[in-house]
Amino acid sequence: MTAPRWKALLRKLPRGSDGKAVGLKEMLSSFRSATATPHGWRMVLLSIALSAFVTWIFVLSGLDWAYFVLTQNLGLFGPLIAADGFGYIFPVLVPAGLFIAAWTAPRKGYGPAAIAALISAVLGLAVSMALKSVAGRVSPPHHEFGADLANADNSAGFNFGFMSESILGGWPSSHATVAFAVVVSLMVALPAARRLHMICLILAAFIGIGVTFGFHWLSEFVSGAFIGSSIGLWVGGMTVARGSLARSPITFSDRSQRTHTEL
Repeated sequence: MTAPRWKALLRKLPRGSDGKAVGLKEMLSSFRSATATPHGWRMVLLSIALSAFVTWIFVLSGLDWAYFVLTQNLGLFGPLIAADGFGYIFPVLVPAGLFIAAWTAPRKGYGPAAIAALISAVLGLAVSMALKSVAGRVSPPHHEFGADLANADNSAGFNFGFMSESILGGWPSSHATVAFAVVVSLMVALPAARRLHMICLILAAFIGIGVTFGFHWLSEFVSGAFIGSSIGLWVGGMTVARGSLARSPITFSDRSQRTHTEL
């Protein structure tokens, strides 16, 4: 590729008002800023506590088991598999689409939103997997386990301890956590894109509810939605608060240096 061609491509990279392109350094700076914000972690911890309480209510009331029996009687195996598969694609598709949009319209705020969605997906996966590894929530029974286990109510089964149960299922649902983290961060970082919000929210709900048709308990979806939303609010809110939306995308370290210099 010729030098002019390379220069033309570089000019299309997402840029801020300072004219600098958003690159790997800025992405890493954004991630460090997100994980180092203490009030964000407090909000996530509060959502985890709320999710634990809601799960206790669902189990105690028998709602988890009643919902599972209903879905099994409806025979929703097709939507279950579709939601499960799409749940792995969605958190990649959204940031990728935003990056492409930022490539074509560098100053529309898509670049910071893409970074926020990507960070939210990573944090959502990390938090949900960490919780699964210690919660030890037993997955809903399946007919593959045998006729006796297929009709046994094990919704109250928790084997607390590190990796006492498989993290492919468990509490909370990673599919729901990651999907809602991505969508809520997008809603906060791009408040004007309401049509896109609605589409992504419907897809996130399809993913989260779909996996409750056999792989997850209903309370695991609700908990994942709570926790994921708190992560999305945290990261998306930080993106807007630091002026990265369509003004100075992701260069938080430069902004902090300027602030200290002024002081």
